Amino acid sequence: MDEDSKIIRGRDAQRMIVDTAWNMAEAVRATLGPRGMDMMLVDRMGNHVLTNDGASIIKALETRDPIAKILSEVAKSQEQNAFDGTTTCIIQIGELLRRADQLINDGSYPNAIIKGYRIALAQALEAAKANAIPMEPIDAARKVATTAITGKSAEDFVENLAELCARAAYIAEPSEIKLLTFPGSADDAELIEGVVILKGAVAQGMPKEVEGPVLLMEAEFSPPSANVTIADPRKIAEITEIQNLFLQNRFDKIKELGVKAVFCQKGLDSRASQFLRKQGILGFKNIRRSDMQRIAAATGAQVITDLGDINEEDLGNAKVSTHKAANAYAVIAGESSKAATILIPAPTEQAAEEFQRALEDAVGVAYLCVKEPFVVCGAGSIQATMAQHIKAQKPEGNPKVEASRLAFADSLMIIPQTLAESAGMDKMDATVKLSANPSLGVDVNEMEIKEMEVYEPLAVVKSALSSAVENGVSLLRTHSIVMAKPIQEIFGERAD
Repeated sequence: MDEDSKIIRGRDAQRMIVDTAWNMAEAVRATLGPRGMDMMLVDRMGNHVLTNDGASIIKALETRDPIAKILSEVAKSQEQNAFDGTTTCIIQIGELLRRADQLINDGSYPNAIIKGYRIALAQALEAAKANAIPMEPIDAARKVATTAITGKSAEDFVENLAELCARAAYIAEPSEIKLLTFPGSADDAELIEGVVILKGAVAQGMPKEVEGPVLLMEAEFSPPSANVTIADPRKIAEITEIQNLFLQNRFDKIKELGVKAVFCQKGLDSRASQFLRKQGILGFKNIRRSDMQRIAAATGAQVITDLGDINEEDLGNAKVSTHKAANAYAVIAGESSKAATILIPAPTEQAAEEFQRALEDAVGVAYLCVKEPFVVCGAGSIQATMAQHIKAQKPEGNPKVEASRLAFADSLMIIPQTLAESAGMDKMDATVKLSANPSLGVDVNEMEIKEMEVYEPLAVVKSALSSAVENGVSLLRTHSIVMAKPIQEIFGERAD
């Protein structure tokens, strides 16, 4: 074996995996739930973020540890697939591996543990599905958005923001929903059906609102230019005339097609701006590429590179209006596809970042419920229900598999236990009461175990648990870890 590599085998490798997973779970466990604590993240440049968003925390953990990197990828995958449940997924992996380590110490083999975990997973998902509550899509979206926002900085405005997220998810897919923050009070947050760009019209005197064909340009709207030195006034006049003819040709084309608004990804010449103003056409310049693509999708327009080749098929159709709040912005409401924008005023830049993270999750889970309007009771209730269902099933013939199956059921209670801990409640008392009556939940405000109206999407619960088991099993099957030294260390040793 290469001397620049290190091999960790057998039990040592298993312990390393368990320790790393448990440490990562502990890093985010305190942030779980409405009374979860915040974590301050400071990068190498001194920039800091104060957050209790598990996905953001895991992304910010800079490490070269291979197991930690795998778990970071798990968190990223969970966020992409289900929009929420990242913290729950990582905590569950840590607990499953910790209990697996105890079983191995007691004489179980990894393959027996894996079999027991897979059997228990199927039983848990069966219970989750059986206890799912069907709702009207908009009601389900509103309830899960409320749960996603509760416990974060935006909680004080949860009623209004949850309603906006639910309506936005009903209008468009998360990829077509944009969240824009600017200074102000979150009480004034609003939902706009359409694409919003933080741009004002390029010239004073342009109309405030137009409706009709829209033109999208990738290139700069200006005449061709070249870096040449000319002293002859006649040559200068000749070049100016050519440029004017070039622009006039484009102006005539725009006028002929009845264009009502022009969006330029790059700049817009002053002569072009004046032409648009005189013709009553709205013009915008220096628009982000991502915004151009969203406008194209919403209006049905093609982003063109040469005005000389445009025709009616290249144009889209939309209602475009300009507005002024803390910043100037424009609203583009098209007919080809649905798009929505939530404007979120925030008192500080830090609050704006937290609001955005909270609403990204809320919009995502709301969309899941619009597509599949099934919810389960949250506040630890669904985990207690799944645990009870697993324990009520017929025991497995193999004692090691059965021990693993029951360990899986016990591991599910880590979620309500963590919620109870964060609220200052007795963990053992909460576990006993929930085990006796899984329909109850952890009320972190009243510090009681009682009936709760807290809901989560069935899809998030299924995704988080399935991901935790599949990735936990993969790590459990790992027998050896071969670690190459970082290249900086190798060169450093050879230099010495």
